[in-house]
Amino acid sequence: MRFWRSGASLALLLASMAPAVAQMSPAPPPPMMAPPMMFDSWQGLYAGANLGVGIDSSSFNLSPTGCFLLPAAAANRCGGGAASNAPRTFSGSLHQAGFLGGIQGGYNWHFSPSWMLGLETDFDGGGLSGTYSTQVTPLAAPLTGTNQRNISHDESYLGTVRGRLGFIPSPAWLLYGTGGFAYGKINAGSSLSFSTGGDSYAGGSSNVKTGWTAGGGLEYAFAPQWSLSGEYLYVHLGSSTFTDVGLNAAATTATNPQPTFRTSMSNNENVLRVALNYHFGAPPPPPAPIAAPAPPPAAPKVFIVFFDWDRDTITPEGQQIIQQASDAYKAGAPVQIQITGYTDRSGSAGYNQRLSERRANNVARAMAALGVPKEQMVVSGRGENDNRVPTADGVREPQNRRVEIVSP
Repeated sequence: MRFWRSGASLALLLASMAPAVAQMSPAPPPPMMAPPMMFDSWQGLYAGANLGVGIDSSSFNLSPTGCFLLPAAAANRCGGGAASNAPRTFSGSLHQAGFLGGIQGGYNWHFSPSWMLGLETDFDGGGLSGTYSTQVTPLAAPLTGTNQRNISHDESYLGTVRGRLGFIPSPAWLLYGTGGFAYGKINAGSSLSFSTGGDSYAGGSSNVKTGWTAGGGLEYAFAPQWSLSGEYLYVHLGSSTFTDVGLNAAATTATNPQPTFRTSMSNNENVLRVALNYHFGAPPPPPAPIAAPAPPPAAPKVFIVFFDWDRDTITPEGQQIIQQASDAYKAGAPVQIQITGYTDRSGSAGYNQRLSERRANNVARAMAALGVPKEQMVVSGRGENDNRVPTADGVREPQNRRVEIVSP
């Protein structure tokens, strides 16, 4: 019988500790973080580098002045017409291409959610380069033999200063049109040689040409402060003109002047390139924590002291529970403790009421002995009411023979 009681007491002790642990308030959740703010790539200063290709077909035209010096046996005529030995005009197209690369920088004004204005300048080295060479034979009468024509055209550098107007369909994308001033260093040259009389002519120019440019592009902000763009530009730098003069001294007279050639070449270009930009605006601030909602009030701590049947004596196991309740009270802020006694449903209701009050008073005295002030305790008995385990009348249920210590 004693062994059975000890085992039952141990089980009741474990059962009483479980509610106390279960009633502990959970740890508050970590504070919620605000989503990171998108960096506005379409506002502020930026700079970067680009790489691309230039392609075009430039036209050229060689217009003569004067006439050829024919062999001494022939009549020198410069009057034009079918019998004239005045040289013909030469023209054609020069197909050219070349890589270019350099730097760019600018400033964006993001003046509305969907629109941006900007100003950009760039400078690229390299660009168009091409040569043209052909031989024509025979020449038209009265000339005989062949003529050799050589044309060269290249670009040392290209720069632009352009405005940009952009549409922003989403925060990371920019579709824009652009146009403005263009300039570049153009080197052009030509030469001709004739088998008749052995005459040869050459000329060239190397200078900075100015003009205009227009185009458009698409830019993507793939990371905070970084964007990548693809762009097309049409560039028009006017034309290069120069004179091809004779290189050999033939018998030139007032009636037989040596001819020259006025050469004109168009300076047009189609540019396709990609660019990487770094945006110097202030980086987005770190995300600010969103204030977490106030945690719910902590649930009351409940300690349960169980009693043997028809007894109000505190068992050793019950004394340990009282010690825990007293320690919990002294570890927190002073609050009013409710000590309520209960019985099972065996015995009469009046007897059970008195038994529950004795049990509650015994627990209160034990807590007072452990340092809990009596004025902080509300002591009462509920008899066989509020069963922890509902039973029929007369049932001896150990879980119902208890005192509950509630600390708010």
